[in-house]
Amino acid sequence: MEEVGGPTEKTPLGKAEDDYQTTSAVSTPRKRTLSYLTSTSELAEEDGVAQQYDMQELITWRVFGVLDGTVFQSRTLWMETFMTGALFWGLVGVLYWRRWENFSEFVGKESTIRAFIAMFSTLIGFLLCFYTALNMGRWWNMRVGVHSIQEGCKTLVLLVSNGVTGDTKLIETIHRYARCSLFFIFQASVCQKHEQPRLKAVEAGLLDEDEAQLLEDCNPHMPFVQAETLWVWLGNAISRLHDQGFTKGAPHYCQLMAAVDKGRNGIETIQSYLETPIPLGYVHLLCWMVKLHNVILTILMALACVMHTGGDRGFRIVGVLRTAFRAFFMPFLYNAILILNAEVIDPFGEDKADFKFEQFDVNLALSSESFRKAALSVPSCLALEGVKGIPK
Repeated sequence: MEEVGGPTEKTPLGKAEDDYQTTSAVSTPRKRTLSYLTSTSELAEEDGVAQQYDMQELITWRVFGVLDGTVFQSRTLWMETFMTGALFWGLVGVLYWRRWENFSEFVGKESTIRAFIAMFSTLIGFLLCFYTALNMGRWWNMRVGVHSIQEGCKTLVLLVSNGVTGDTKLIETIHRYARCSLFFIFQASVCQKHEQPRLKAVEAGLLDEDEAQLLEDCNPHMPFVQAETLWVWLGNAISRLHDQGFTKGAPHYCQLMAAVDKGRNGIETIQSYLETPIPLGYVHLLCWMVKLHNVILTILMALACVMHTGGDRGFRIVGVLRTAFRAFFMPFLYNAILILNAEVIDPFGEDKADFKFEQFDVNLALSSESFRKAALSVPSCLALEGVKGIPK
């Protein structure tokens, strides 16, 4: 026998908006979320398209003054260039000092050297282009995975707030869990072994301590599994809303669950790309060929440079500068391309070219709140008062 005052099929899953705003036990994550959005007010107050760089600046001569966020800030690139320079100038110095008779005949024609290097460079250039295109495709697909999480959250908030319930706590929980699932993905790429994304989510106000404990009970590790678990909880809430008669029937329920699955599928897509890199054998061979090319090029250009410093035609400054530039430019370019590929393999880290969690987080939070408010304050032209159907 059901207790008096107990829950019924018409009992909402969440509290009313007034209860939610006055209950301290559940207001903590919301307060921390609003505090976080206040700290990122610059993003929240943006009226235009959020741009990462100014293309108009890059197509002019000012491109030579752009350094922030570019490959030129890579310490690895300059260390590799320094090693190339040390090998080149070391060989030039030794060979110039120990230059023997008939050295030019020993080296041969510079055109022959260029032909040999061109054959090698063409093959490596083709493989690098293919590798870069492959990585950029994977990078974009991971961005599409983030988009799926965003669209799953927004669609779910739209459907719930306009056809199921206007419960503030439930709607806030939907976008909070969606943002937390995305937060787990970013933390999976930057957290150290002793750190737990679940606890960092509590500090960020995306989870309560009780929710974090429930997540640990479901799965204590593996942030991708925990991220998907959050969407499972949302799916469970939708099913209970359907069982309580809040939905408009089976098609409506299927549409709600499709939005949940879209968000969960975005996590699965990102995980599949992050945990399935391009086969090691291909990457190793490509990097090995690039380094071998750089060494051979540096040695041959050092020989050609010394050849232009003496002989019957004397010291030829243009020839020396030309060979020195070629010795540095091609290795520098190939090393830079490898470094750029290494950065886009995991775009959820802390590199300047990586995705920014704050942008996605603010967009999700403000969009969901805007959807909720829009369902409560419809323009007068859409009030549909006195609207008549088409006469038959």
